[in-house]
Amino acid sequence: MKVVYDQSGSQVTAMREYDIATNTAVALDQVVKLSSGKVVLAVAGETSPILGIAAEAHSGSADTLNPRANGLRIKVFDAPTQIYECPAPQVTATGGSTTTFVASTIAGFADNDFVGSKMKLIQKGASSTITDPVGTVYPITGSTAASGTMTTTTTITGGCSAGDIFAIFPPVGFQKGNFDSGISKLVLTASAAIPVRVANSDTDRNTIQFEPALHQHGNKNS
Repeated sequence: MKVVYDQSGSQVTAMREYDIATNTAVALDQVVKLSSGKVVLAVAGETSPILGIAAEAHSGSADTLNPRANGLRIKVFDAPTQIYECPAPQVTATGGSTTTFVASTIAGFADNDFVGSKMKLIQKGASSTITDPVGTVYPITGSTAASGTMTTTTTITGGCSAGDIFAIFPPVGFQKGNFDSGISKLVLTASAAIPVRVANSDTDRNTIQFEPALHQHGNKNS
């Protein structure tokens, strides 16, 4: 995730140094937290308050060109008012119709979790019957947890079918899912609450913006 702006209106992106173990590996733009007073990576299913976003890489190994690579300090974008951005998660359909998109991977979410979302056609499957152009955006007006079905009032011309790929833009306030394996993006593979929530989205750039929901310097309680 990248820091894109600060809700306070500050023109300066807050960044401070924190202690880190010399052998802890953190990449630029990964989500981090504090553990025993030192910076560590957040985990995929994180539930604890985060500290922010790594402002530099710390490989945990000696590097003659970068003495900070295994140093004792790391820079972190750490303001609780900062807004983060990452690519919108993409989900492959397992079925659908002219008004529905079905994906078994999102079947664990609650009914209506995705109401207010948008989905954007990214790629047509090999046997796709959709005649709308790639890039078409559809509003999500209903979602059914048991089947992983999302409903739209905008016709998916030709009908959605298995293999069609959509980017999902969850509604403002959405706070479920996981971080990806790189701890820098949202993936819709779990329905547990995470310490960031959706603040906005950009269907032109295929990105989602987040604000901290649980933060070391802000609200630490769920």
